[in-house]
Amino acid sequence: MSDDPSSKDTQIDRPLPKRGGMAPGTEAILSPGQMVGRYRVEKLLGHGSMGEVFLAIDDQLGRRTALKTLGSKHLNNHTVKERFLREARALAKLTHPNLITVFESGMIEGTDRPYFAMELLEGGDTQSLLDESGPLDSGLVATVGAQSAAALAEAARAGIIHRDVKPANLGISARGAVKVTDFSLAKSYTSEKSLTGKGMVVGTADYIAPEQARGEEVDERADVYSLGCTLFHLLTGKPPFRCKAGTEVQKYVEVMRAHLSEPVPDPREYVRGVDEELRLFVARMMDKNRDRRPTLDEASMSLAQMAVRLEGDLQRVTRSLRSVTADNTIAALAHLADRTQPPPSPQAAAPLRPASTFRLVLL
Repeated sequence: MSDDPSSKDTQIDRPLPKRGGMAPGTEAILSPGQMVGRYRVEKLLGHGSMGEVFLAIDDQLGRRTALKTLGSKHLNNHTVKERFLREARALAKLTHPNLITVFESGMIEGTDRPYFAMELLEGGDTQSLLDESGPLDSGLVATVGAQSAAALAEAARAGIIHRDVKPANLGISARGAVKVTDFSLAKSYTSEKSLTGKGMVVGTADYIAPEQARGEEVDERADVYSLGCTLFHLLTGKPPFRCKAGTEVQKYVEVMRAHLSEPVPDPREYVRGVDEELRLFVARMMDKNRDRRPTLDEASMSLAQMAVRLEGDLQRVTRSLRSVTADNTIAALAHLADRTQPPPSPQAAAPLRPASTFRLVLL
C-alpha cells in the first residue's frame, strides 16, 4: 500500500494518462464510433472520480480532442454535476497559453449527462514525468513554476481560484508547454452561489494551504502555497509533508497538521544540487502566513528569471524543439507584462519588456 496520502485522493482526472483505464468488468460510458455532438469517440483515455476522458475527433475540423463526461454515479448529485459544468464554464472564459482550452460543452443527446470537449494534451502531466524520470532539475522546476503561476494569475484576475494545484493537474503539451488543468474544485468569486459549505475542506492533502485546511475563505494565495508544495515535490520526488505510519485517516490528519504547524522541509535533505535561490523562493511560497507569500504575478516573473538563468528546458524532456519552450515562456511573460506594467511615459523611451530580455538571453 502507498504511504502517500494523496494516493487515495479521488479528484485526479488527467487529460491524457500514461497508464490506467477502467476497472475490469466496468463498462465505459461511451463507445468507439459514438457521436457526441460533432465529436466521434475513438477510445477511453482515463477514468477519474468525476467521470471519464475519451479521445475524440472533431468531425468538422478533423482535430483530435479530449472529451470529458460526467460519471453515472454523479448524475443525480446536483453539487457534483454543477461542479462539472462550472469547470467547463470557468475554462471557457479564460484565454492564456498555459491554460487548457475548452472548445465546447453540452449534454449528450438523449441524456442528462454533461460533457465538454477540450484541448488534448499529448505530453502527459508533471506527475507522469516525475513517475518516469524521478526528481526534476532546478531549471525544469523553475520553468514549470513560471508557466503555472502565469496561468493561475490569469485565472485569479478572472475571479477564479483553482484550489487543487498539484503535479497531476499540470499537463504538458506535445511541444513542452505547461497547461494547468482540472478546475473541478475551483472557486469563482463571480458565481452566484458557493458549492462549498462553510468550514468544508476541499483539495488534496499533500498540497493544501493552511487556511484551506482550516476551512477558511481562500484567495489566490492558497494557489501560491499549493504551487510551492508542487514545486517541492517536483524537486525532491516527495510531497513536503508525509506520514508513513497509521491508517489512511491518521496519515491524512497528520499531513494536514504538518501543513498547519510544521516548518517547510529543506529539499536538500532528499536531493543534492537544488538551486539556492529557487529553494528559498519555494519556501517563501509555502509560508504559513499568507500575507508573506509572493503574489502569483511575482512568482511567475521571479521563477521565469530563474528558469532563464538555469536554462530550464522542458522540451528536452518531452522530446520537442527547445525554441518552442522558450517562446511559450516568453508568450506567458508577455501576456503577464501587458496586464501588469504601467504605460510608458510619453517623454521617455519605453522600457525593455521582460519577454524581450529573455528572448535575447535565450537566443
